[in-house]
Amino acid sequence: MTEKRHFRRYKSNNGAFNLSLKGDLLKGNILDYSISGVGALIEGDSKISEGTVLDLDIKEPEIKANGKIVWKKKKNGWLRLGIEKIGPIQGTLKDYRLSDIIIGLQRTQKTGTLEIKSGSAIKKIYIKNGDMVFSASNQKSDYLSDVLLAEGRLKQSQYDHAVDVMKKTGKRLGGILVELGYLKAGELPSAVKHQVELIILGLFGLTEGEFYFNESPLSAEEVITLKLSAANLILKGIKSINDIDYLGSLLPSEDAVLHLSPNPLDLFQDIRLDDFTKKVFSLIDGKRTIKEILAYYPGFDKFEAMKDIDALLSTRIIMDKTEPEEYEPELKDIDILEQAVEIPEDVSRRIEDMFRGHEGLGYYGVLGIKENASNEDIRKAYYRMAKEFHPDRHFYLKEDTEMKYKLNAIFTYITNAYSILTNPKDRDKYNRSLTEKDKKQASNTEIASERYIEGTASLRHGNYSKAVRFFAEATYYDGSQAKYHYHYGLCLSRLGNLKEAEKALRRALEVEPSNSIYLSEIGHVYLGLGFPLRAKGNFEKVLKSQPENQRAKEGMERLKEMP
Repeated sequence: MTEKRHFRRYKSNNGAFNLSLKGDLLKGNILDYSISGVGALIEGDSKISEGTVLDLDIKEPEIKANGKIVWKKKKNGWLRLGIEKIGPIQGTLKDYRLSDIIIGLQRTQKTGTLEIKSGSAIKKIYIKNGDMVFSASNQKSDYLSDVLLAEGRLKQSQYDHAVDVMKKTGKRLGGILVELGYLKAGELPSAVKHQVELIILGLFGLTEGEFYFNESPLSAEEVITLKLSAANLILKGIKSINDIDYLGSLLPSEDAVLHLSPNPLDLFQDIRLDDFTKKVFSLIDGKRTIKEILAYYPGFDKFEAMKDIDALLSTRIIMDKTEPEEYEPELKDIDILEQAVEIPEDVSRRIEDMFRGHEGLGYYGVLGIKENASNEDIRKAYYRMAKEFHPDRHFYLKEDTEMKYKLNAIFTYITNAYSILTNPKDRDKYNRSLTEKDKKQASNTEIASERYIEGTASLRHGNYSKAVRFFAEATYYDGSQAKYHYHYGLCLSRLGNLKEAEKALRRALEVEPSNSIYLSEIGHVYLGLGFPLRAKGNFEKVLKSQPENQRAKEGMERLKEMP
């Protein structure tokens, strides 16, 4: 159902190329290409086998690289090949669009620096686990001081003074502006983010240039992690293009029909549309052509509408029906942008809880539907869950590679659930398997009980490290037991891992919210974390019903000793 390729494929206009294999030159034609590979056609019955490494020498698109045959098919005297490029991600902006590069790097969760050269200008986008986090430029007009000067936020005399201090001290200009009082400390982060965004936005108008992605860890000393929304920057970048001829060359034919992408990974990105763009978006229904959309409203600003169409295509939220399709649109009556999905305030905890329990819930449980749910019910539930747990929507979370992995695992599971439950044969097979799954669940309950008993034995001997492993397994196999979470949290607390201990104790309290033992223990954890008010609230709640509770009284005494 979903498009698995991370980098967009492009059709080849001039398909002739040469393959060099062990000194032999094989002539062929390119069918399509992407940053990561090439689809090719070779005449004759070649001896090429899967896994063969060969040299690619292609003039248009410009590709000089090694490639590996990942699949092959014979048809009518021709050999069709799927070739995966080996080596760094690189190319020219003539052959690949910046938006496709950014989204591809985001979907592959790569870390490194994307360098773009155009003439003497060199600009860099720093990417961490797929997210854009910073940018830099060798162009003076892109420097923070010059941006502030051009926007009237800095006077010329202040600019000259700050630059002079920077040359003498070698300090960062942003810090100097704050030290001199030309910029308030609270204004610096937003000013830097604005500068970083402007550098990236300026790249979207480039028609010529080369790019190279250096995949390597980022230096914490050089890069300020800002977390930038890819879809929003692509939208703004394309809407900033003022060359109508260039923009026109980017769009499909006016007769192309546009429709929403059926892939939730495309649909539910973090993106904010203005009123005009929303109006354009509302006309995309899988029936209207681009020409009809541009002519729909009297007085419609066609150039601005062209920008919006190209921006929505570039973010992959919409698709061109003239492109090769591997699936039919699933969405018909759902309003993607206005569909309300409440994101819990404690997002990290919600993700953690779902990750721990999603497989145990099963396909019906993870979507929150009954076993007799209709396809329409399944579809609505799927899009609701896909929107909530879309990996790109949570780019703002504190940098956490493990959290990103968990989001992708959840997203993949709910997508599989949708795919299975909307296919009658697959659904019937899955339903028959539920009986066996119930047996397995009973087995899991027994395993959890055994792990809990082993954990308590280790705890009695003071072996917290061993006990914490047993209790963790108990909560994994059966998360419904409050005592499993409590003892897991208790051991974590004894080992000094207060943050995780607090999470475990909160889960115990979700099952038994009035348990005085759990309330007292989490109160002591809050003290250790430096949250005296939260601790006090828990202790008072316990003492109100149990005035002689020793653990709560100890907590109150500790509070009195605190400064």
